[in-house]
Amino acid sequence: MAEVIDKISVRTRLSQAWPDNRRTVATYGAAILVSLSAGVISATGKFDLMAIFIGLIAGVAVASSRKALLWFVIIGGLIIVGTAQLYLPGSKYIRYIIPLATYVLVFHGAMDYIGKKTSSNSSSIPTPILWAITFIGITIVSAIINISDIGVVVMGMKGYFQMWALFFGLIFIKWTPKTINSIPKGVLLIAFLQIPFVLHQYFVLAPQRVGMMSGIVAVDVVAGTFGASIYGGGANAVLAAFMMIVVACILALWKNGVLSNIKTASMSLLFLAPVFVNEAKISILYLPIIFTVIFYKEILKKPIRFLISGLVMVGVLAALMTALTLSQQSGKHKTWADLINFTIERQTASTSERQGQFSELSRLTALTFWGKEHLSANPVYALIGHGPGASRVQDGGLDLASTLAEQRYNGLQIGYTALSALLWDTGILGLIAVLGLFISAFRTASWLSHYYRHKDIFKASIFDGLRAGIAVLLLSLAHKDFFAFHFPYQTLVMLLIGFLVVSRFQISQGSN
Repeated sequence: MAEVIDKISVRTRLSQAWPDNRRTVATYGAAILVSLSAGVISATGKFDLMAIFIGLIAGVAVASSRKALLWFVIIGGLIIVGTAQLYLPGSKYIRYIIPLATYVLVFHGAMDYIGKKTSSNSSSIPTPILWAITFIGITIVSAIINISDIGVVVMGMKGYFQMWALFFGLIFIKWTPKTINSIPKGVLLIAFLQIPFVLHQYFVLAPQRVGMMSGIVAVDVVAGTFGASIYGGGANAVLAAFMMIVVACILALWKNGVLSNIKTASMSLLFLAPVFVNEAKISILYLPIIFTVIFYKEILKKPIRFLISGLVMVGVLAALMTALTLSQQSGKHKTWADLINFTIERQTASTSERQGQFSELSRLTALTFWGKEHLSANPVYALIGHGPGASRVQDGGLDLASTLAEQRYNGLQIGYTALSALLWDTGILGLIAVLGLFISAFRTASWLSHYYRHKDIFKASIFDGLRAGIAVLLLSLAHKDFFAFHFPYQTLVMLLIGFLVVSRFQISQGSN
């Protein structure tokens, strides 16, 4: 009898161990297969293939975890893509991996909906979602109506919507409050990470660019992790906008008594330091906008605090203006007035006045030129544009000879800013939809700040700062054309707006 029992127990242990053995065999088999694949790809000597392979492995590793996948996308969009562009230019195709990961986020959201994990919610859809869907619809209609070169359409759609899946992934997944609350802290860590990159770019890379090629501004390579080229320009304006948004949140925390004077001053100076050295002139406007949005109520309610913060803002603005004036390599601009007059003249001069100086349009004339060209044109083009990608020009070796900008307006830079690019690509309706997206995000941040005012002063301060941050991003549409194609910029925009919307959702679902 004892022998029978022993035999049964042995068989039971073997049957229980066999599944573990199968998993072990499968694990080792997968590891061997991955190792062999890595060896074959490495043997080709093609860095692009190696980068894609590594990215795919990393993507598969984190795809099963929503939180890990979310941070994989955020870090990839705000850090990996930009640094790879500057330090590993041969790995530019790695940017295709991050958007694929964002669609996995959307897949998780779809599974939540199909599996009915999300609680039913009878509240209305937040306005930013409606504006986002409206812009997508307008862009699709414009693409279909104006389609003549499928390559241009694909390039244009890809340019606009590289990271929009991050937005929809954020709002459609049932995130825990802990995960959403970790986003501001993660963004702060990313801001700290900019400092070593800025130091290297300013003290090592910028001196290497002096005299390298005509027309290169040496310090625009100081773009942190937001992308630059050693032989071309850089997204220094995106770095400036990002740092200003972080500073806005710090000032809001100080205004509400969450941060002390010493911590506020030290952190603000640290995060403003890159703005002082990378010559992003738009920062001169960002600072007063942040100050006005954050402190407009304190002007009457707390005049002493307003006076102190106002004096600090004026001092920082004066230092920034001095830094921009002294950094001009030509030496022609000795005073603030010289720099301001030069900037105004360059951005408002007509095309005829710019002959012999600058061949392309300015930020202002890009808009007036669009209006002039559409006065007698087919009104359909004015309403929905000439199709996504119509305003794009040669970039990174892409053959865009069939775009409207290359065929009819070669050399004019009709898509100088996001505003002009949107008008040419998606028309007045597309521009209205994008402006509606940003304005509704601003109002959502205001609502959230008011909601948390007496519940959680830390959250209220963050949303107060993000309200100013959305204002900064809205102004950036009139400065550069990053909204139409720039990967890190789009990641930042979609992350912030998505964070606002999902925070609003969690309140309506009672999970804040």
